[in-house]
Amino acid sequence: MSRAAAITGAILVTLGLAVFAAKVLVYKLPLAPTEGRGLWQVALRITVRGDGERGSVNALVPSSGEGQLIFDERSSSDRLNFSIRPRGEMRVGVWTGRINEVHEILYEFRVQSFGATIPLPSGITATPPTDIRRTYGRPTPAFPSSAPEPNTLLAELNLPSPEDTVARIRTIFAFVSHEVATVRTAGDDALLTLLQREGSPEGKARLLVTLLRAAGIPARNVRGLELREGTAPQEQIWTEAWVDGRWVPMSSVDGFFAKRPPDLIVLGDGERPPVEATGVRAAGHHYRSLREHLRPEETAALMTPANRYLAAISLYQLPLPTQSALRLLLLLPIGAFIVAIFRNVIGIPTYGTFMPVLIALALRGTTLGKGLGLVAFVLLLGVLTRLALERLRLLLVPRLAILLCLVVLAVTAMALVGRGADTRELFAGVLFPMVILTMLVERFSISIAEEGLREALARAGYSVLVAVAVYPAFRSVLAEYLMFSFPELVVCIMGVLVWIGGYMGYRLMDLLRFRLLSQPGLEPETTRLG
Repeated sequence: MSRAAAITGAILVTLGLAVFAAKVLVYKLPLAPTEGRGLWQVALRITVRGDGERGSVNALVPSSGEGQLIFDERSSSDRLNFSIRPRGEMRVGVWTGRINEVHEILYEFRVQSFGATIPLPSGITATPPTDIRRTYGRPTPAFPSSAPEPNTLLAELNLPSPEDTVARIRTIFAFVSHEVATVRTAGDDALLTLLQREGSPEGKARLLVTLLRAAGIPARNVRGLELREGTAPQEQIWTEAWVDGRWVPMSSVDGFFAKRPPDLIVLGDGERPPVEATGVRAAGHHYRSLREHLRPEETAALMTPANRYLAAISLYQLPLPTQSALRLLLLLPIGAFIVAIFRNVIGIPTYGTFMPVLIALALRGTTLGKGLGLVAFVLLLGVLTRLALERLRLLLVPRLAILLCLVVLAVTAMALVGRGADTRELFAGVLFPMVILTMLVERFSISIAEEGLREALARAGYSVLVAVAVYPAFRSVLAEYLMFSFPELVVCIMGVLVWIGGYMGYRLMDLLRFRLLSQPGLEPETTRLG
């Protein structure tokens, strides 16, 4: 490799990687597709019945925080005034007005839930602040931590030293999880749950908070929703303990500790009902959820860097039809790179330089096995027709046009067969690029005439082999996402191609072809004069 080629390739690779690293490390653009991951649309429907008096309806509404992002909030309140009021760390939606007969209240929001994993300290933890100890460390009617029963149990558990907060929490958590049974119809009282060694999910959560507070650890219960695919969300309660400046989530019923699952979203205080109503005769509520995807403009906002220069080259600002075309176009450099590896490093001959890339492009709309079968069928039919057309001694352009017509008819027939057999892969064959298959038929026929059937089959086999190697890249969602979101990777590929183009050594196939010459004692035959 020449020095100029080595330096040019290094400059291109460094330039592409620098822009890529800036987007990922500085501007935090995701390395994998994020749209639809943990994204839900949730609706709370409240039905109230009144006698015409003024009343109010309060409901816990979620807020953006650790592990969740709330957006697109909206309410339809049936002539009631709606407002959202902060209550400490939580928010409460309030609907007020004169409630006569039946009123329907609809509150909708979208949430992207990631879950939360809290790293636990291994040594001595910091002392909780005074306001945290005053609010979440004192006994209350729901959490009777000063009662003799919790303190008697803690003495029996032989807790670790107060300096090891995490170990004390784990000991108490293990007792409530394994020694107290979960009975859905049991009581919610913390002391009854302790005495009977069984309780409802809410009763076990209250017992866990009671024991933690009795051990000097601030704790609270949190109310939230468990989002489920294909079914209504379920209201859930879990516990959080204050450890070294952070709230650590845990559930003695669902079995998670220091890690909130991504299907759980936080609504607010666990001791507050999700919906309360005053001045009404009756009230009821239910939740619905639906998994969905980010809208195109939201994806564009997510993938546009804050830097105005990088934002100017963000492809997500283009119209959607243009984006769709570029997503396919930007995969072609990957195919060209793979072909260069096979031809210049391994030494495999193919039909033309980029025919394998075009074959893989033709196969992109179907599965690999069905696609290869379709290509083989069209190739066989086209070659037979090409041999028949030779007797007519036609010029090149009319002959190619006739082959194109034949390929179109063949693919149309396969689409009809696939429709009748209910085989989607055959029906998808109508998407095959016709010109690609036509040129493949022509090249194969010429190769048979000039080099013989054996050589033509070998070159066709190598072309299909390279196309099969390119095919996964063309079908990869991750590859499409990376090339479209980070088009500077094309510059990196150009740099590596410069290195490959400057390589002047043996190819792998050459080493295999001439391996006999490297065996000791083997000399080439020479003509001797005597």
